[in-house]
Amino acid sequence: MSDSKPRYSWRAMMSILISLAFVVMVVSGAILFLSPPGRVANWSDWRMLGYTKHDWSDVHVWFGVVFVLAAILHTMFNIRPFLSYFRSRLTRRIGFRREWVVALAIGGAVFAGTHTGVPPFSTFLDFREQIKRGWEDPSVIAPIPHAELLTVKELAEKAGIPLETAAQRLSRGGLEGVVPEIVVAELASQNDLSVQRLYEILQDTPARSGGRGQHGAEGKPGGKAAAGQGAGASHRGGGGGWGRGGGWGRGGGPGQMTLAAFCESREIDLQEAQEHLQAKGIKLTEGRTLREIATDNGYDQPFELIDVIERRSE
Repeated sequence: MSDSKPRYSWRAMMSILISLAFVVMVVSGAILFLSPPGRVANWSDWRMLGYTKHDWSDVHVWFGVVFVLAAILHTMFNIRPFLSYFRSRLTRRIGFRREWVVALAIGGAVFAGTHTGVPPFSTFLDFREQIKRGWEDPSVIAPIPHAELLTVKELAEKAGIPLETAAQRLSRGGLEGVVPEIVVAELASQNDLSVQRLYEILQDTPARSGGRGQHGAEGKPGGKAAAGQGAGASHRGGGGGWGRGGGWGRGGGPGQMTLAAFCESREIDLQEAQEHLQAKGIKLTEGRTLREIATDNGYDQPFELIDVIERRSE
């Protein structure tokens, strides 16, 4: 009997590696297919199996690279069998084979169908968009586009909150490492919060429960839930903060409140606020939210209306 060890099989290793990469790409691809749009996922810290959409995208890309490199090496190790697919069975020379012509035809049909948007290709892509739109929820939509990419200073400016006030609220909310130039997404990650919850603390808004995709203070193990919730509840009252009065009640941010509900929460005379807004040429429709009123009148954000209301005495 021979005591020599069996030779290492590169072909076997590449086959297993290709199979592994394929499985991971299928799983990550399916998750990305079903995931919410980036503006929703980044804002609410959406996760699947503990990983964010960005994490799954990175996994998908890197295992795609592994798959391609392993496939190239696998083809090199099996170059002879591979070339046989391009040889005529009669002459054994490079020549016409129906198999690779059909394969090219299928690939070309998929490319052309996707490009022109004809069924069933367009139907499948429309289905994907319907799934993504299904994640849309007014309570988890960022009031400021790509707010997670802004610095704390920029976010405070966009929200119409003085930087000093914003820093105080974030610090009272239990956040560490609060400096004006830190990116909001980085600050939220460091403190185990979603960007959405950080923004609520910035506004002095009580934490909401049961929100889809919430993985901030309410959902992350070891997160600062108590501190996050306290930012909205314990700092209501004087000082002119966002949470003065009764908080935001059942709704989300102020943009989701009607003018009447907002004035009640801030102890502002509704008629006086209406007169001041109308004096600025702002048309009001009963029952519409501040965000809808802002959009109706050409404003980018509801905070611009709030700024007008807040300065009613000027």
